[in-house]
Amino acid sequence: MIEIKHITKSFGNHKVIDDVSFVLQQGKTNLVIGESGSGKTTILKMMVGLHTIDSGQIIYDKVVFNELNEKQKQDFRKDIGMLFQGGALFDSMTVEECLLTSLKKKLMSV
Repeated sequence: MIEIKHITKSFGNHKVIDDVSFVLQQGKTNLVIGESGSGKTTILKMMVGLHTIDSGQIIYDKVVFNELNEKQKQDFRKDIGMLFQGGALFDSMTVEECLLTSLKKKLMSV
């Protein structure tokens, strides 16, 4: 079970997620739907740790994901998958930064 509790996220002065809560049940088909720009991708990115949350909790089977340190998050992500609709680049980074991030992670695991 994945539980999202009262999460908020702002980029600068623009609040894009404001006190959102929901539960995704294991074994069920769960949907995140909404208008373009309503925050769906931001929520998913927070769920996998690509964006930090400003407040609230993201809980995976009683583990509070956003309270884990970076190493614990990396280990935890091995059990999480996410498929982007478009390209697989981080939209907040340049192509070079995306490639360097991947290379750094590979070098750190050697």
